Amino acid sequence: MKLFDDVIRQALALVEPLGAVPCPACPAAREGDPNELILRRDMAFELGEGPFPAVSLTTITQDKSLVPEDGVYLLGPDLPEIKGDCAFARLTFLRTGDVYQHGEQATYNLIKALENRKFHASPAGYMMRPAAMSNREQVRVSKKAVKTGLRFQDVGSLLIRKYRENPMVHAVSIIFITLPQAPYDELNRLCDQVNSITKTLNHALLDVSMDCRACEWKPVCDAVDGMRELHQKQLEKKEEHT
Repeated sequence: MKLFDDVIRQALALVEPLGAVPCPACPAAREGDPNELILRRDMAFELGEGPFPAVSLTTITQDKSLVPEDGVYLLGPDLPEIKGDCAFARLTFLRTGDVYQHGEQATYNLIKALENRKFHASPAGYMMRPAAMSNREQVRVSKKAVKTGLRFQDVGSLLIRKYRENPMVHAVSIIFITLPQAPYDELNRLCDQVNSITKTLNHALLDVSMDCRACEWKPVCDAVDGMRELHQKQLEKKEEHT
């Protein structure tokens, strides 16, 4: 099943020409207090603050060619080189086992569980501030963290460790972007596509009448490879239990 593969390919096509730099393997960042609050007086800068773009894209695939192994990549200045508030994006692609064989419920549950894994990662001096109703993810970085040399490879390694705690996750690729002129608008539109596909999965769980003529999510099913097949399996399961 390839529900999100096209989104990942589009995202990679957008960023690969910009020359993402692989970060060397390293131990994960030191974990801090999960309730750490970095006040403005204590912060060195904020990624994705206010008028700056701040994009967070997380999605799954089974295609090993898209996510061959764990890796952290960087486009733009690393944390020690950043001198003030700037644009920011974090793209996270996770290669998983065949969750689709268990139907839309399992697929939807895995997606939501993996989205929440980032809240289990608390690098010391790195406070993620995701927005509940949008694709934005702002980050406050403390002066102390910059002084002690915190880098994106440290943060990415910790995130990978947290994602890999889920046995369905086989590999994780994370791309951090701090370039001022990266394609943030296009990446945000890809986030919207992922959200639409996920909402369509949830819609099928709530109402599997399969009346496609009256369904508001029909354009998504028509455009996404495998979505209609998943819906049909969901309906068959429902009929088996009636």
